[in-house]
Amino acid sequence: MTQEQHPGGQQDQQGAGAGAGRRSDEAVMAVAGAVDLVLEQAEGALRRVRALLSRSDLLDLAGDVREDLVARGRNSGLGSALTPGSVPSVGSLALGEPHMELVARRLREAQADATGRAPAGAPEGAG
Repeated sequence: MTQEQHPGGQQDQQGAGAGAGRRSDEAVMAVAGAVDLVLEQAEGALRRVRALLSRSDLLDLAGDVREDLVARGRNSGLGSALTPGSVPSVGSLALGEPHMELVARRLREAQADATGRAPAGAPEGAG
């Protein structure tokens, strides 16, 4: 059947065209909303950077950040794998025991000392 023979067919095609038009309008609006959100976030970030750079105590702030990062490095357990004055290599850092495993091992050793037995998993004659 052709469109001339079935008037409802033309109406169906117009309805489908209107739905597609609404979907494309919706997609355009979604993209515009996303762009607006990104620009708003970028504007806020630039405002914060400008405020940070205008601080008179920027050098003191940078020193505080450096001290905080060094303290975090010490607390990470990495400091025990390094010796003063040595430059660590990737291989030597990989040999360091992870912090939680070190804590667990020390706990097992303390429990073994308290009971007078060798730590669980320790070789015969160790401890």
